[in-house]
Amino acid sequence: MPNRRRPPVVVLRTHAVPAAVAAISLAAALASWQYVRAAVQAQEAARFRERATAGTDAIRDRMNAYVAMLRATRGFVEATGGEPDRIGFRAYVQSTELTRYYRGIQGLGWSRALLPRDLEAHVAAVRAQWDPGYRVWPEGERALYSSIVFLEPLDWRNRRAIGFDMFSEPVRRAAMERARDSGDVAASGPVELVQEAGSERQAGFLVYLPVYARAPRSLQERRELLRGWVYAPFRATDLLRSTLDDAPARTIGLAVYDGEAETTDALLYDDGTAARGGALTTAQRLEVAGRTWTVRHTATAAFVSLTDRALPGLVLGVGAALTVLLFWITRSEVMARGRAEQDARRTAFLAAASQRLASDLDYRRTLPEVARLAAERVADACVGCVVEPTGPLWFAGHREPARAEGWLAAAAAAGLDPEGRTGIAAALSTGQPHEVDHAPDRLPHFARSPAVAARLREERVEALLSVPLVVRGEPVGAVTLLSAHGPFDAHDRALAEDLARLLAAAVDTARLTWRAQDAVRVRDEFLSIASHELKTPLTSLALQSDSLRASAGRGDADALVRKSEVIRRSVDRLTRLVASLLDLSRINAGRLELELEPVDLAEVARDVVARFEEEASRAACPLSLEAPEPVVGRWDRVRLDQVLTNLLGNAVKYGPGRPVEVRVRTDGDRALLSVRDHGIGISAADQRRIFERFERAVSRRHYGGFGLGLWIVREIVEVLGGTVRVESTPGAGSTFTVTLSRAPEAAATHRAGAATTSPPPTA
Repeated sequence: MPNRRRPPVVVLRTHAVPAAVAAISLAAALASWQYVRAAVQAQEAARFRERATAGTDAIRDRMNAYVAMLRATRGFVEATGGEPDRIGFRAYVQSTELTRYYRGIQGLGWSRALLPRDLEAHVAAVRAQWDPGYRVWPEGERALYSSIVFLEPLDWRNRRAIGFDMFSEPVRRAAMERARDSGDVAASGPVELVQEAGSERQAGFLVYLPVYARAPRSLQERRELLRGWVYAPFRATDLLRSTLDDAPARTIGLAVYDGEAETTDALLYDDGTAARGGALTTAQRLEVAGRTWTVRHTATAAFVSLTDRALPGLVLGVGAALTVLLFWITRSEVMARGRAEQDARRTAFLAAASQRLASDLDYRRTLPEVARLAAERVADACVGCVVEPTGPLWFAGHREPARAEGWLAAAAAAGLDPEGRTGIAAALSTGQPHEVDHAPDRLPHFARSPAVAARLREERVEALLSVPLVVRGEPVGAVTLLSAHGPFDAHDRALAEDLARLLAAAVDTARLTWRAQDAVRVRDEFLSIASHELKTPLTSLALQSDSLRASAGRGDADALVRKSEVIRRSVDRLTRLVASLLDLSRINAGRLELELEPVDLAEVARDVVARFEEEASRAACPLSLEAPEPVVGRWDRVRLDQVLTNLLGNAVKYGPGRPVEVRVRTDGDRALLSVRDHGIGISAADQRRIFERFERAVSRRHYGGFGLGLWIVREIVEVLGGTVRVESTPGAGSTFTVTLSRAPEAAATHRAGAATTSPPPTA
């Protein structure tokens, strides 16, 4: 409700409690997400370290196996006296089954160390023994030569290396010198093997182990006693791929560098799956035959499983969903409690309003009290009106009585806007609620009255809500709630409509009660008049019958005739009174039946005028009839006779001593019947109500009758599909005109309905 400032506790409960629940739940979700994310990352890091270490260990173990094999090969060469023959060396290598147990190695070789003086004899000996095309290359003079004598298995690649002087190439020479001087294995740096051919070239390296004539005791002896080197060439890519074939699917990228610097020149191997700078990466140092390798492991995108990647997000999503659910549940509970409290306040307000309306039937006293109650509980001010026959009845309410008086005075001074632009006038004109909100500067524009505009500005009204008071589909008034604290919401609109229904019911109940009281009063008056009207001819009948018996006893024939005429007139009067009562009953019950047939209205007029000549003569009312031609239509003859009888009877009653004119004529397809008298006339205020039941324009003391004649006339004429109207000037007489349709299809063909209270149309 706009003007009700809710307590801080209510505001806190409405907004802060759901927000706190959401914040706590979201914090728990974020904490769970962070914990799961950290746990998954820790698990991934541990698994990555385990895999990386396993990969490095696999490389180390493989290289240690190759070194051990080289040591065994050196033992074999030493056992032959330092000069193995081709057949023996091949048999030895074949016995090791390199391709089966030592995958990744290019072969096992024997490189002979040669002084310049021994070179020619060496070449000649090899050519003589097994290879006529043998030569030491590249050519050139050097202090020390080396020549690959054997390299098994002797496939097409290895055959390309026979006779190559590895000591002539700096990188190989450095490793060979280190092996010679240390007496232990020595690996070379990255080189391209002479076996490489075609486009599939890859980096390689060699591992050397020296062979001496006998066991040296010093560096000098190692150099002097050197016979050669057993060695193993490796293609790095083939070696490392075969080494890691037994590892799980490649979810970890691998790059191997010679030395500690991770440069392109030092790169031995890169599987191409390692994303540089990945989240999980590690560099491990590995000693291979006296040389340091850097093994770089990097987790690929496939290393982290879809489940592990999705788990933190799933936890966060579930947490967020639970947060939303808890927020929604909490807010729903809070809102439900708020709505329950609103409903309780609404019920209490409507109950209080009902109690005040029920305390007094006169809504002119209770409406201001209810308006004040509305201003205290549901709005800042309340203004309304009830449309009365005499004009709008205004009422207003405010928490401060002086301001209520101000609103009442402003509304009464402004009246109802004839254009129905806004507020109460709009609600009355449309029969629908009318609302203006968010318009503190526009509201005065809608106010036709400066006083109302001033009140709107003074009260800082921001919104108004006007709801019509509807009774049986028709607006009978409206009530307007005004707010200075923001627009009305749906709850306020529903409450305003309930209030409007309550007020409309109170107004309708009061009016129905007053009408019932009036009906009871009219009934009592009617019964009084009816008893008087019926008693008068009965009294006359009783007196005349007594006089008739006396005259008969005297044998006075003239007196008998006169008395008989008086009795006949009294009987006729009683007959008309009883017929009126019977017609009243039939019309009210909807049982007024018509017998339609071709009828000449002029002939009916002549019959009725002839019947009234004697009565008119007694009243000194000259009767005249103007019916120059037949006027035929499809009507009920008896009911037309009754209509003209009632009109002519009233003309004679209210215009004694003055002429009465009856006229029948046609106007196209319509028939016109008019009865004109020159009697007392009827005022403009009475001309509409004289066609209602029990209504008359004169005092009951001076003129008899039930007040039913003109009402019966109107009912019969309307059932016949026609109209009746009156034109009158007080003191100058009246003219009643009946208009009927002559066309058969326009004539009424149904039974008369229930009585109506609608006034007849006027000319």
